[in-house]
Amino acid sequence: MKKRITLTAMLFMCSFVFMACSNDTNNGNNEVNNPQNNNGQDENEAINFVDEGPFVKLELYSASSGTYLDHFPKHITVSNDGSVHVFTKEVVDWTGEVELKVEEDAPTIQKKISENEVKEIKQVIEENRFLSIPEDVTDYDVMDGSGSRITVYEKGQERKVGGENSSNERYNAIEDIIFNKVKDEYKDWVTETKEYLMKLNE
Repeated sequence: MKKRITLTAMLFMCSFVFMACSNDTNNGNNEVNNPQNNNGQDENEAINFVDEGPFVKLELYSASSGTYLDHFPKHITVSNDGSVHVFTKEVVDWTGEVELKVEEDAPTIQKKISENEVKEIKQVIEENRFLSIPEDVTDYDVMDGSGSRITVYEKGQERKVGGENSSNERYNAIEDIIFNKVKDEYKDWVTETKEYLMKLNE
């Protein structure tokens, strides 16, 4: 009688272990097959860009040591109507003190690109699955160099991705398509802006 009870108990325990393993396997499959990113959005769906104003912004900065003239903010925005704007911004520290003064007469680049060029930028953002790119694309094996950050503006939300010395090909493809729209004017703008900031902040 005792042997029969022991055998029954062992069979019950084996059945319980089998069911637990099956549940774990199913849960793992659900996670693998779920194509959503951390924002709860499908990585493959079209991005719902804003209708007005900038739909993307690229920020460029130096990741090397230097003075404020080497580290002033560099912003490039692209809007749905084809407006491209390159500008710098005032820098304020955590105490509210102005570290870098910038006034309304600061040098800028303002230009227009075609409707097809706007579509091209959006297409590159979507084809490179911006929503699934890690938020930090820094290459930690490189100590000095340059950094950047891309912000995509969707209806009701925005997402920022960036880092220093990125080796992420999808991120770099998006950065390149944006920067290429102003590369001919960019070097002269940086030189002019440095001179402006030096006089204003001396």
